[in-house]
Amino acid sequence: MTSKRDKPVPVVFQGLDAGLRMFRWVIAALLLIFLASGFETVPSDSVGLRLRFGRLSGASRAEQIRQPGLVPALPFPIDQLVLVPGPEREGRVVIDEVWKPIDELAALDKINPIAEGYCLTGDQNVIQARLVARYRVSDPIRFRLFMDDPEGMLHDMVLAALTQTVAGWTIDDVWRQQAGEGAPGAVTNLATVVQRRAQERLDAIDCGIRISALEFTELHPPRHVVAAFRDAQSARIEMATKRREAEGFVLGKIPAAEAEANRMIRAAEAYENTLMAEASAELSVFEQVYAEYRHNPEVVRQRLLMETLEEVLSNVGRRIHLPPGSRMILPSSLEVQP
Repeated sequence: MTSKRDKPVPVVFQGLDAGLRMFRWVIAALLLIFLASGFETVPSDSVGLRLRFGRLSGASRAEQIRQPGLVPALPFPIDQLVLVPGPEREGRVVIDEVWKPIDELAALDKINPIAEGYCLTGDQNVIQARLVARYRVSDPIRFRLFMDDPEGMLHDMVLAALTQTVAGWTIDDVWRQQAGEGAPGAVTNLATVVQRRAQERLDAIDCGIRISALEFTELHPPRHVVAAFRDAQSARIEMATKRREAEGFVLGKIPAAEAEANRMIRAAEAYENTLMAEASAELSVFEQVYAEYRHNPEVVRQRLLMETLEEVLSNVGRRIHLPPGSRMILPSSLEVQP
C-alpha cells in the first residue's frame, strides 16, 4: 500500500516548478544588468549634475558638479545625469527684436511697431540694432536647476540694457560710441556699456551666467530715413574735415606770428636800450658842460657858439663871405628854390 507522500507529482506541476526557477534566474540576471548599467559619460566640454529621485546628490560642491569622464549613477528613474556646458564652452544668443534688415523693401513709409522693432534715443531719434551676446556658465547648478530658460533670461537682460542705454544718449552719441570716438563720462563704446548693465542685471538674480563678449552685427537708422542719415553723416564728416583743416592752418600761422612778435619785441628792446644809452651820454655831456658853465659862463657860451657855427657851416654847400655892412645881389643860379 503506497502513502500520499510517495504519490508522484503531476507533470504539469513539475513544469510549472521548473518555470518558476527559470524565472527567478531571469529576474536575477536582469537585476544584475540593471545595476551594472549605472555608468554614464560626461563629454569633455561639459559638466554633469547627478539627480537622485529629482534631488541634486552630493554633500559638497565638488561632489555635486561632475567633471568630464565616467560618472557612477543608477539607471533612470532612480538617478538622472543632467549635462551643463563647461566653463570653457561659449554659448551664443542673438538679439534681433529691435532690428530689421536695412535692405528689406517695405510698402509703407513708417515703422510698424508690431512687426518691426526699434530703439528710441534720448533726443527722440530711432535706431535699429542686431547684436550677439556670447556667454559662459559660471555656476552650473544655478544655470540648470534654478532657471527654466537661462538663455531666454540672458536675451531679455541684454535687450533691456540696450534700450536703457540708448534711451539715455542722443543719436550723435550712439554713432560716436559705435565708432569708438569717445563717450559721455568714462565709457568707451556702446557695446561695453550694454554688456556692463546686462551683467549687473544677471548678477542681481544670480543665474550663473557670465557675458564674455557683446558685439553689434548691425546698427543703423530705419531704412525709411537712411538716405537722410547718410547725408547728415557726410555733412558731419565734411565739417570735421574743415575743422581739422582750420586747426592745421591756425597751427601753421601761430608759430610764425609768435616768431614775428618775438622779433619785434627784441627790436623794441634794442631800440630802447639804444635810446637810453644815447640819453645817458647826452645827459652826462650836459652835466659836464653845465658844471663848466657855472664856473666860466662866458667861455662856455663862446665855445658853444663856435661849435654850433662850425656844425652849421659844415652842412652848408657853397659859401660866400661878405665884409660886415656890405650888400650883394645873388645871381639867379644861387637863388634858393622854395
